[in-house]
Amino acid sequence: MLQAEQVLCDRYHLHHPFGNNSGRQTWLAFDQSVSPPESVIVKLLAFNPQMQWDEFKLFEREAQVLQQLTHPQIPRYRDYFSLDSQVGEGLYWFGLVQQYIPGASLRQLLDQGKRFTQEDVKRIAESVLEILSYLHGLQPPVLHRDIKPSNLILADDVPIYLVDFGAVQNRAVTEGVTFTVVGTTGYTPLEQFWGKAVPASDLYALGATLIHLLTGITPADLPQQDLRIQWSDRVSVDPQLIRWIDILTAPDLDARFSSAAEALEALHHHRYPQHSLTNRSQPKGSRVQLKQSPQQLILKIPQPKRSFRDILKLGGDLLLTACSLPLLLLFGLIFLGLGIGLFATLSHNGTLFLVLLPLVAFLGWLWRATNQELGKVQNEVDYNLRHLFGGYCLYLTPEHFIIERELLGLTYQRHIGQLTDIKNIQLIPFTEIRLETWMISYSFGETLTENERRWLVEELQGWVEG
Repeated sequence: MLQAEQVLCDRYHLHHPFGNNSGRQTWLAFDQSVSPPESVIVKLLAFNPQMQWDEFKLFEREAQVLQQLTHPQIPRYRDYFSLDSQVGEGLYWFGLVQQYIPGASLRQLLDQGKRFTQEDVKRIAESVLEILSYLHGLQPPVLHRDIKPSNLILADDVPIYLVDFGAVQNRAVTEGVTFTVVGTTGYTPLEQFWGKAVPASDLYALGATLIHLLTGITPADLPQQDLRIQWSDRVSVDPQLIRWIDILTAPDLDARFSSAAEALEALHHHRYPQHSLTNRSQPKGSRVQLKQSPQQLILKIPQPKRSFRDILKLGGDLLLTACSLPLLLLFGLIFLGLGIGLFATLSHNGTLFLVLLPLVAFLGWLWRATNQELGKVQNEVDYNLRHLFGGYCLYLTPEHFIIERELLGLTYQRHIGQLTDIKNIQLIPFTEIRLETWMISYSFGETLTENERRWLVEELQGWVEG
């Protein structure tokens, strides 16, 4: 093992190790060939009988690729060297020197308990996409293949740095050639494990990284459905951002954005590839009926499943609420009778005015309380009936929208408007879906699960914008 304070090649003064093991070491060092000495990162690989040849090929490829890269958010290549066995304590070592980036990785920040906001995540996404646009635009394209929070450094001078090109792939040399499968579980798409990484593979890794930042949970520890990461029910962010990340992390390569530039355009302007609109999965167990084509969208939310216990509870609630009204009226009449008797008794002396004023105030309170209680009864009946026996239908065409409310399978309310009047369709977290026009807002979906509401908001937004 190399030691702190050791000087390599009469130039690199080793200072502090990072995550070393017997065959691979990374050091913070000082380059003494310049004045004053500059901080650099020295990555070292030991050549020994236990080393896999593919490890050396990846190490050498990282050095070769870094020499070609000139981007302000990628650490600059500085040097490549080898050490003989005398200097390397019995081992031959290969060394790669690159620019040191002061700052903390996103993984370190997550481990420290930092919570990333929606705006934080969007800024990071934009910055990484700009780096990927540069890498994928080279000839031949350069694929990073290991984007994850520990390889993204948050620094003061630029929004983000992309580091560790140890898994980098020059795509021109992979056609028909066997190579080592690299990547990190949870962030790596299936096609990369099959040896068919493409630019959209880096987009998947970016999407998985953003999910980790928003949820605080590594993607490998989140549930999956049809190979899709299930994460949206754990956050309260803009459904447009959820939809965008879901396209990044689509299991089907064809359902993702085709390039970093396309993903960046969609993030800024919410313009999504048409083929991605049909790849969102309806939550398991959902009874919602959704049919769509370019000419129309038909959404039916059936009345919820109800048990005998639900009906008993509804009857008990209504009975309790209804009984409170006659009791209030009874007590009111008793007090009114007492007041009239008191009025008759005192009307023959000079205390009439003193009694009349509070009596009028009491009658006013009784009137207001009765009206309020009647309103509560009406609201309680309406809510419980809609919750247990109500349904919704939504029809969209290129010209119009129609919202119908149903009770026991019968339509009792219908709203019709122009499709161009729809200003926004948004999710009110854990409550409802809200369709906003320039004049009025319509709410529905109160009886659905949060996953169903998120799914429907994405589908409806996609159809209206498409």
